[in-house]
Formats: sequence, C-alpha cells, structure tokens
Amino acid sequence: MTKDKELLERIEALTSEVDRLKERVAVLEAGAGDPKQVMGQSPGNIAPDNQLKNRINVTSQRMKGTLVKEGLESLIGGKLLNRLGILILLFGLAYFLKYSFDNQWIGELGRMVIGYLAGVVFLVSGDILMRRNYRYFSQGFTGGGIGIIYLTTFAAANFYHLIGSGTAFALLILTTVAGGSLAVRQQAFGVAVLSTIAGFLAPFLIGSEEANPAALLGYVAVLDLAILYLAFYKQWRSLNQLAFVGTALVYAISQGLSNQDTNIWLNQSYLTLYFVVFGILVFLYNIRHQKPTEVRDVLLLVINAAFFFMASANNLDSRYEDWLGLFAIILALLYLMVALGLKRRMQGDDLLFLSLLGTGLAFVTIAIPLQLEEQWVTELAWTVEALALFYGGLKGKNIWVRRAAIALLVYVILVLHLDGYPYLETDPLPLVNAYSLAANLSVLGCFLIAHFLYNAKELSEQERKGVWPAAVLGAILAVKQITWEVEQALSYFTLSYSLDFSVSLAWVAFALFLMIVGLSRDLKGFRYMSLVLFGLTTFKVVFFDLSGLDMIFRILILIIVGSILVGVSFVYQRREKGGQV
Repeated sequence: MTKDKELLERIEALTSEVDRLKERVAVLEAGAGDPKQVMGQSPGNIAPDNQLKNRINVTSQRMKGTLVKEGLESLIGGKLLNRLGILILLFGLAYFLKYSFDNQWIGELGRMVIGYLAGVVFLVSGDILMRRNYRYFSQGFTGGGIGIIYLTTFAAANFYHLIGSGTAFALLILTTVAGGSLAVRQQAFGVAVLSTIAGFLAPFLIGSEEANPAALLGYVAVLDLAILYLAFYKQWRSLNQLAFVGTALVYAISQGLSNQDTNIWLNQSYLTLYFVVFGILVFLYNIRHQKPTEVRDVLLLVINAAFFFMASANNLDSRYEDWLGLFAIILALLYLMVALGLKRRMQGDDLLFLSLLGTGLAFVTIAIPLQLEEQWVTELAWTVEALALFYGGLKGKNIWVRRAAIALLVYVILVLHLDGYPYLETDPLPLVNAYSLAANLSVLGCFLIAHFLYNAKELSEQERKGVWPAAVLGAILAVKQITWEVEQALSYFTLSYSLDFSVSLAWVAFALFLMIVGLSRDLKGFRYMSLVLFGLTTFKVVFFDLSGLDMIFRILILIIVGSILVGVSFVYQRREKGGQV
C-alpha cells in the first residue's frame, strides 16, 4: 500500500506540473507568438492542455479504482487469510498434540519441549519473513509463536508441574519482552497488543496458589511503564487504553486474593502510582508534542479519575468513611488547578482544558453529598455547578460540556420538584427555607440557560432552538413554585385569605411580569407565555374559584383580573397602531 500511495502522489505532482506549464505557455503566447511554431511543431501534433489534463485525470481515477480493488484484495488475501491460517494451524497442532497425549505417544517432558520448539520456530520464522518484506505474513507467525509459548508454559506449570511458579513467571516475562521487541522491530502493532495482553495474563498463568499482592501490583506498575513507553515511542496510543484496562482488572482481581484491611496503604500507594502514570499521558502527547487531544485521550482521563476514586473509596471506606468527601474535594482542586494552570500558560488545547475542568467539577458534585448531610445544600450546589458548566461550555465552544450541564440541571429539577419536600420542617417561612432556596434557584437556572442560548449567536440554529423549551420549563416551574410559596405564606402567617384567590392573584402578577419583560425586551416568546398564563388564570377563576369564594373575594378577583386583561389588550392595540407588533 506504500507503493500505491507513492504512485498517487506522483500522479498528483504531474497534474500540478501540467497546470504550471499552461501558465508558462500563456505567457509565451502573449509575449513571443505561438510557442508551438517556435518549437518547430505543428499545432495538430500537440494535444491541447485541457485534453492532456483530462487524460491524466481519467488515468488517475482508473488507477485509484484499481488501487482500491487491490487494497481490498490485499486485506483479504494478505491479512485475513494469514490470520485465519495461523489460527487453523494452532488448532491443528493442538489436536495433534492432544491425540498424541491421549495415546501416550509423547511424555509430559516431550510435550513441553515440542511446545517450546514450535513457539521458537514460529518466532524465528516470523522474523525471517519480516526481513524479506512479508510484513503481515510475518506478524501472524510472531503472534502464533507468542501464543504457543504462553500455552506451553501454562500447561507445564499447572497441569504437569514440571516447572515452578517462579520459573514459569520468568519464562512468561521473557516471552512478553521478546514480543514487544519484535513488535518494534517488525513495526507490528498487532504483536504489541498480543504481548500486552500476555503480560497482564502472566501472573495468572503460573499456577501459584500463594497470593502476593505487593509483588503482583509492583509487577503491573513495571509492566505499565514498559507498555506506555512502547506506546509513546511507536505512537501506538491505543496501547494506553489497553494497559489501563489490564491494570484495572488485575487490581480488582488482586483484591479478591488478599486481605484488604492488612494492605490498605499498600493498595493506596499503587493506586496513586497508577493514577499518576495514566493521568499524565494526555500531557505527553498534547503539551510536549503539540498533538491535538483526541476523544480516546479524554475517555482515558475521565475513566482513570473515576477508577482511582472508586477504588480508593472502596479501599479507605472501612476506616476513613467520613473523609471521602474531603478526598473528592482534593481531587477536584487538583484537576481545577491543572486546568487553570494550563490555561494561564497558554498550553494545551480547549478540549484538554474542558476535560480537566469538567472532571474537577464532577468531583465537586461527588463531594457535596458525601461530606454534607443536608440534601438541599447538595441540590443547591449541583444547580450552581450546572450553570457554571454550561457557561464554561459556551466559552470553550464544547457542546458536550453544555449537554452535561443541561442533564445535571434536569436531574436536579426532577429531584426537587417531583421528590417532595422530605427535609422541610412543618410550615417553614416562605422563600427563606431550605427547599425554597434550592427550588427557586433551579427555576432561575432554566431562565439563565435560555438567556445564554439566546445571546450565543455563534451556536448552531439547532442548538439555539433550545431557548424557548428552557424558558417554558422555567415558567411552568415558576408557576408551580409560586403556588407552593403562596400556600406556605398563608399557613405560616395564619392568614384568613382564600387560597384560591391568593394563588390566582399570584399567577396574574407573574403573567404581568412576563408581559412586561416581553414588551420591554421585544421577546415574543415571553408575551406568548404571558397570554397563556392569563388565559389559564381566567379559566381557573371563572370555572373553579368563584364557587368557593366569599362575595368580597369574587368581586376583587374579577375586577383585578379583568382590569389587567383590559390593560394588556390596550397595550397590544397601541402597538398595532404604531406598527410594532
């Protein structure tokens, strides 16, 4: 495929050269007559420039089509069939050995020797084929050799007990190192992946019944450093994610093999080491080498932080449960300081900054319910965080941060407005109580989101359509919250006013407020919401409130509502007359 690419580049260079020649011919024709006569050739013997260019373009298209076909054929015949053939050979060898074992043709020692010899032959054959430029073919043999040696060592240590766990472990490590070296030598990413997986499997293939967490976690730390160096050296960044998955799985398994209480600080030390190692990977690529942050880098950053916190919480929970909130705050400050430090030094791209900022704010979200017992404080803080996230997403031009902020705000709204008021005392002071502070801030949050979207002209039209759903949701929640506050005020101050009258009056006041905002800021949506609320209030008064009101309240509510409706209609008539509707 490298030769094919070079051929395409030559064709493109030739096309550019033709364009330059056309420009030179035009200059010669303008200054010195017909260049074809100057060269002693007739015009009929030379193909026009456009015809020549068209022929080259047609040839290029045909060549590209041929290369695509050849590329597909090369993929199937050169790669897939090679991998499939090696796999079939491994199964064939396994069945032959099983048959010979069942019939006692070969003893246990002979079986182990055959396995190691076959593995070495495959490795050597792969290297020879690589030197003869059979790249993909050689990788199949190299991978097969690593697999054979690993299976042979596993059988020798677990089934036949011909070698001890230490010897088996050393053989597996030696095979892993050899696989990594061959991966570099052969430019074989697939071999590197296989060697990485083999390296993490090695401790569990030796068959030792003694659990040694310190040795196991230390081995994983060294293995991580080797794999990440290989990934950095060869630019195989996918090995970073593979190494992290292997590390997390080995740590989880190690916890099932050991007594967690006796290894709490050992576990925490290695967890911190893993966290630091994987946490700086993004900086290596983005800051040191000025490579753009990719989605997989962000994913690794977030998952690494989540794993570290959850594993640490599980490790420390038995003794330091009360300090987990502080632990989350420390992590939040760490990520926020790094994000702001990079921003101040003009290092890193926007995606890296927003990822660090979002991770820090996520830890703030986690810390609040862990450290604070009051539910309303948690919901209040989450609302503030959602608004800060959305604003940061606008400034950082990241739609996913904005979506995360909206999701967090919606969650807070569901908890606040649907979950009841379990933490309230009887008849709390209206507006100045735990629930009112949190709930009213969530209502304000909806209108602030609508405000941000309305004024963010750089956003797409599709996203800016969220302005009015946010404003309508805020209005609905405001009506609901106003109703609740009115009920609490009548109850707390033991007022004798009619509840229906008071609620209707409050609705009219809010509708009037929406109309004033809509008229002063020329926001048609606010005016529509105001008219709808006026209509609902009128319907409520006429069909529900009047029957339960004393005569004096009937008169008052009808006069008030009627007067306001007439006043609003007059404003509309005046605007129509002035041509401002």
